[in-house]
Amino acid sequence: MLIPFFYTLWARNTVYRVFKRFTYKFLLVTLLLAFGLSSHGQNHRDSFTEKMDLALSLARKNSEEAIKQAGLALEIAKEARDEWAVAVGVSTMGRISYLMRDYEVAYVNYSDALNLLRKSDTTDYDNELNILRHLAIINSKYSNYDESISLRLEAQNVAKSYLSKYPKIAEDRGHLGMLNDISYFLAVEYGKKGAHKTAGDMLMKLWQRAEDKDDIVMHARVLNKLGEIKKKNGEYKEAAEYFGLIVAEREVSKKYKAMAYHNLAETYMVQGNYSKAESFYLNALDFKKEIADARSTFITYQGLGELAYKKGDMQEAINYWETGLGIFDKVEGEPELYSIYNSLQLAYMDVDVEKAKTFNQTHMQLNDFYVRNQTFQREDDAAKREALSMLIDKQRQKRVDAAQRQQFIREFWPVFLGVALLVIFSIFLGVRYYMALKANKLLTKSQLKMQEAQAGSNTSETTED
Repeated sequence: MLIPFFYTLWARNTVYRVFKRFTYKFLLVTLLLAFGLSSHGQNHRDSFTEKMDLALSLARKNSEEAIKQAGLALEIAKEARDEWAVAVGVSTMGRISYLMRDYEVAYVNYSDALNLLRKSDTTDYDNELNILRHLAIINSKYSNYDESISLRLEAQNVAKSYLSKYPKIAEDRGHLGMLNDISYFLAVEYGKKGAHKTAGDMLMKLWQRAEDKDDIVMHARVLNKLGEIKKKNGEYKEAAEYFGLIVAEREVSKKYKAMAYHNLAETYMVQGNYSKAESFYLNALDFKKEIADARSTFITYQGLGELAYKKGDMQEAINYWETGLGIFDKVEGEPELYSIYNSLQLAYMDVDVEKAKTFNQTHMQLNDFYVRNQTFQREDDAAKREALSMLIDKQRQKRVDAAQRQQFIREFWPVFLGVALLVIFSIFLGVRYYMALKANKLLTKSQLKMQEAQAGSNTSETTED
């Protein structure tokens, strides 16, 4: 009885010691593995972020290198199977395409990024809102205001969730006013669509909120947009009053003062008051040169050129327009700006006919391109997105085809490898057979020569006898 008892006790102690020892080792290995995985995860995120930052910094200077770096970053994310990083990578590709004015590709990238982000296990309100904003902007550029409004409303819901769930983070990042920003751009889209009453009502509410919270930026934005609505409606006096309020506000930034001066100039030019218009255009130009916004500066040069043209000074108009083109060289990628080539064509008709023909040709080519591929028919809501949709579908099909090719290669590479090895082996056997055949022929010839020589020798011996 005692022997089994002591044996059981010993066995239990032994098992306990072994279990204890291996438990510690197991825990130690687990901790080391977890640390290693964490370190690896951090390393791939660091490399990913570094390459994406580099890609964005190169987007305006060297688009090819920017795309290359973004592609490398995307590969890092895919290899690490980091769904969130892949979504951010595709979104960054969209940003690069957007900066390059390649709006169709940007649309596809941003759409894909949105789907990927929503499928990932990471909630990233910043990126989601950024993607929705750019998708809305692209739709607005091509007059698809209904879709743009829909995307802005979607962004509004996302922003509400963000602010209700993470108010402290939103406050730290300066995002508490984002709902007002979204409301403002919604009003802008309604105005573009022609729903001026809806836009006006929304802007008036925002104006009240801006005054209540002493929000100078929103105040300037709203006044500027209200002035534009009044100008489009032909209410020039009221429009000038709104723009004038921005100019008179001391604390308004140079950006909004420049916009207000430019809009004042347009308001007075439409009324035929060219001297005031020129003065305000030049005021706007001074501010825009200070803030170094190439596109905005180009637009004011375009206005100055139009004013000179209306005054009958063709050479001055040409000088302004060509100066603007020298500052902003992305006009051909902007559907609403390439009309400057038509203006130059008209101005050059009395100055240089050959140059007029050149500018006319450029304008016709761009016009044909946008009419065929990108411009929406403003009169027909149903056809607004047809052209862009075709281009987007084409881009998507390219990606689907490429993915299918890669999948096909992944699935059947053993077959391809087998066939390749079989071909190589067949070639090898063929060469060996050819070499052996050639060697055999040489051997046969050598043997024949030896036999002939021997026969000759036997003959000579017989003759000597």
